[in-house]
Amino acid sequence: MRKTLIVILVFTFFSANAQKVDQFNSWWYYSGKYRLTDKFNIETLYSWSRHNFVKNWQQSKLRLGGSYDYLKNVSFGVGYEWVVLFPYGAHPVSEKRTEHRVYEYFNLKNKIKTVAVNYGMLLEQRIMKDRIRHRLRLILGVKVPLIQTEGKTKLGLSLSNQVFLDIDKYTNNNHFGQNRIYGAFDIPINNAFTLSLGYMNQYIIIKESRIENDHTLMVKLSHKIDFR
Repeated sequence: MRKTLIVILVFTFFSANAQKVDQFNSWWYYSGKYRLTDKFNIETLYSWSRHNFVKNWQQSKLRLGGSYDYLKNVSFGVGYEWVVLFPYGAHPVSEKRTEHRVYEYFNLKNKIKTVAVNYGMLLEQRIMKDRIRHRLRLILGVKVPLIQTEGKTKLGLSLSNQVFLDIDKYTNNNHFGQNRIYGAFDIPINNAFTLSLGYMNQYIIIKESRIENDHTLMVKLSHKIDFR
């Protein structure tokens, strides 16, 4: 409890004293999940992230991973991401750079009547040119069917929140890195494809005196294939 209060106080202090800028971006991405057996899946993702809506590059991310369904509602996963970061906005990185990221995650699913609830933890190793950074993501998400016909969802709502914590020696005891609040409408196209249209607020503490408050249009195409 005491540590939680300290984190809240630090977050409040940063918000009150930092130079905060509001920026507008858009993320366009494809996400694939391919079931190989009752337990094993291949997962892919490509994200085309733009600043000033679509005018300038923000980030390019390519992901390849795998997951194991330990139980019906418990899964584990590992994977690799190739990420290119571009200078953008009021607080740009010093130069275009590439990161190689390795990640491991744990996911727990639950269902409350018709609402699907998801709890997750993801650990990242971010391999940069001169150092390796470590980061933990804490994830909470829900999916709600809004319109159903004959037991199939025709329109759904997805809501999630992610807290990013830096957990390495470079933090200077400032572990809170960013927060992402996301909401989107999910529109199934057929049994394999779902289109999601939504909004994400990305609150990033770059340094104590520099904060980004990014408003982001989210456009996602999800693809699932069962090869069993």
